Amino acid sequence: MMNWKQAALGTFGAIALLTTAACGGTTEPGSNAQGGKTGTDITVKDNTNTSVYQSFKLEKIDKLPNMRGIAWLSDDWIVSDKENKSLKPVTVEGEERYPHNLYMYDLTKGTDTPLKESEVSLGAPLVSPDGQYLFYREPEESTGKGYILNLHSGETTPAGKEDGFIQEGAWLDNEHVVFPNMKGDLISASVDGTTKVLVETGNFNVRSIKVSGNMLYYITGEDGQLNAYDVKTGDVKQVLKSVEWVIPSNDGTRLAIVKRTADTKRALVLTDLEGNEKATLARGTQIFGTSWSGDDSKIAYTINSENDNEKGLFVSNTESAEQFQISADMDNASDPLAWSPEGNKILLSQAVLENESYHFVTSVITISE
Repeated sequence: MMNWKQAALGTFGAIALLTTAACGGTTEPGSNAQGGKTGTDITVKDNTNTSVYQSFKLEKIDKLPNMRGIAWLSDDWIVSDKENKSLKPVTVEGEERYPHNLYMYDLTKGTDTPLKESEVSLGAPLVSPDGQYLFYREPEESTGKGYILNLHSGETTPAGKEDGFIQEGAWLDNEHVVFPNMKGDLISASVDGTTKVLVETGNFNVRSIKVSGNMLYYITGEDGQLNAYDVKTGDVKQVLKSVEWVIPSNDGTRLAIVKRTADTKRALVLTDLEGNEKATLARGTQIFGTSWSGDDSKIAYTINSENDNEKGLFVSNTESAEQFQISADMDNASDPLAWSPEGNKILLSQAVLENESYHFVTSVITISE
């Protein structure tokens, strides 16, 4: 049985070969939006009639080469990670490499503005819910130190002194970010740089850190134990096992869970907060990038599968559980998918092999209903 790191590295494959800056981010898009929906139980039945929910239409896909788009700052601006060619390259194994830095990209004008320039690579940006701060890391392979950038003043504050895994972390609120250290403790870092231990998990293998209201979700161990920590009371409860990723809805009433059903089989299911299954949205060899739209009406995700009809980028309606395939080519995502604030665009980044080397391509997918 593959462990979670082998599975992730195997699926993201080439990404690790790009540079040490090719680090997975965990910005779960739409988490800033205030969804007003309440959760409803779903009964999914086979429907042989033409669906009344066949409402998604792919309008267009815009490709942005040589950048890794990760998060939205507004409907027109995204945060991206790309090579900074204005700085000196470093020669690695006879090949010139530029540091990866963080930028704002204007989709309407096609222009870049540096958010943070550095001679060392920066990556894994997470935007605070109010859009005022950016948590990022200085990666060295799969780990790195964390920093908090004030997007207005441009000032950077170290998020404590401890290293953490590149792709793990989430904003607790507008002024605190949480991430696991190398021992598996969950650390809360304030925008002023002060840190404290929230949870001693006792397990260095901690992943899929997600926040929903007062609840902090995380997965531990080879058995995929999903845990929920109540920030207000300090209580921890075990929810489910065999979980690979957890993605809470924005309104805090439901969980989207990617669970392992066999060694090479995964299912994307919707559950209540106790882990009781309400609907199965998708099945595949691997399911990545899962993300709720801001109003929780849709979920986007990518599927790896042997079957062309069952792989690629999909959107599901969370009420009817109807699935819509957007593209069979987009079966690998380097980061969680990101919904635009208006909910009509999806940001997806992929590592693409070209001329025997890998580079990132960002796709901005526009859909309508």
